[in-house]
Formats: sequence, structure tokens, C-alpha cells
Amino acid sequence: MIPFTFAVALTPRANARHWPLVEALLDLTLASVRAQTDPAWRALIAVHERPRLAVPDPRVEFVEVGWPVEPPGPYNDDSGRKKHLLSDTVRDRGGGYLMVLDADDWVDRSLVAAARAAIGDAHVGGLIEDGLAVDFRTLRAAPLPHPALEGLPFHRFCGSCGVVLIRPDGASEIRRDPFAVLRSHHRWVEVAAEHGEGLARLPTSGAYLVNTGENHSDVHGPYADWRRGFIARVNAVGRDMDEATAARFGQEVGALREFVPHGVSARSDR
Repeated sequence: MIPFTFAVALTPRANARHWPLVEALLDLTLASVRAQTDPAWRALIAVHERPRLAVPDPRVEFVEVGWPVEPPGPYNDDSGRKKHLLSDTVRDRGGGYLMVLDADDWVDRSLVAAARAAIGDAHVGGLIEDGLAVDFRTLRAAPLPHPALEGLPFHRFCGSCGVVLIRPDGASEIRRDPFAVLRSHHRWVEVAAEHGEGLARLPTSGAYLVNTGENHSDVHGPYADWRRGFIARVNAVGRDMDEATAARFGQEVGALREFVPHGVSARSDR
């Protein structure tokens, strides 16, 4: 069976505004991974220092990076560098399916199974086109695409939207290392077409979390003002998350509400 790897780039503790919240968000992300209907996956997490996990799992491996922490910049260079390190690690270990997963987003329980079924010889990867934008503070969820949210598909907003198939012996660069060639998730469709390659549509969904207080683009990126407007629109057109929707991503509404607004902040920093 071709290996499937989730690759997570974790912000350095020195750059976090609230490290216990970073750990809690990562735990929720990994809960969606552990809930996969296909349990044949592994997760690589690139870190400067190891977080505490609520549920240790032998399929989760930490990859410690060798560069010093630098202050966060507008384009989140540390995250990009960590993601490419993890992609290189997967390639050097023989390749396979790779999904870059932000440390606060959630994946549908069917993601691994859907990717295995949809991505074939004609593809260099696959994209999630439909999903939800979720305000972490209010648990209001709006569908993507939505006309009030620019009408764009899920992958145009969320970086946790695609799976590539790394083939170290591939005949072209984009076959050997699709992640390195496709680069920004905003342009996967266009770049794949420029190289004469196809992307499968993944018949599953994703959850793009915003307003966590730790999203880089909420507080550091060049689109911070746009993000504030986006969050307001999510709340205006969204609906309260229900149990069925939460369960689709391996979550429970009651447990989520423990974090908001006081659950995480009440945990002591270490």
C-alpha cells in the first residue's frame, strides 16, 4: 500500500501568543486525523520544540528543525520552510501521498480513503473544492464556496486543501515532487495545467478554522484586514455547528465549546 502522510508545520513557541492554545488546536487537528476511516496514515510534525499531545499516537512523528527561531514575518517563511522540509522527508523515504495540513484546520474523516480512491496515474494530486469556514470563537460555520464569501472554492482559501502523490522515480519534476512545483494552493489548478498534468477532485470536505488568535494571517499577514472582514461574513452567513457536522471532522460540539471562550485560556502556560 502506498504510504499516506500528513505534514504539519508547527509555529515556534517563542512566536506563539498563547502556547497552550497552539497545543489545543493541534490536538483538535490530530483528532480529525485519528478519526480517519482509513487508519493507514502517518503524521510528520516539524517543530522547534515538541508540544504536549493530549493523545500520544505512534503514527505521529516529530521532526525537529535545525534553524533558529526568527520573528514572524508577513509571509510566514518559517511555516513554508518547514513544509518543504517535510515534503523532502517524504520524498527521501520513498514517496507516497502527502497532505500539508495546517495545525488548526480539520480534515474530513473520509479524506485518506477518498484520496487513495481518486488520485490515479493521470494525476499529480487532488484538491478539495468544497468545505466549511469555521469561526473557532463562535463555532459558526459557513459553506465554501458561498456567494457572500467571494464565491470561490475551498482550495482558494484554505492551505489544508490538497493531496499530492510524490513519485521519486517519476519522469518529470512535477511527478517526482508535485508539492515543490505546485507551490501555493491558490494556483494548483493553473500550475498543473501549465505542466500538462491533472488534479483529481477529492469528493470530501475540509474545515478552515479562522479567528483562533493564532492564525498567522489573522495577525501578521498582509491580508489581516481582509481576514477580519472575512470572519465577520462567516458569522453573518454561517450557522451554528451541529453534532453531525462536527462528527464529520472527528469533533464533538460539547468538547469544542469547552475551549470557547474560556476553556483554553484557563489552562496554565508552562
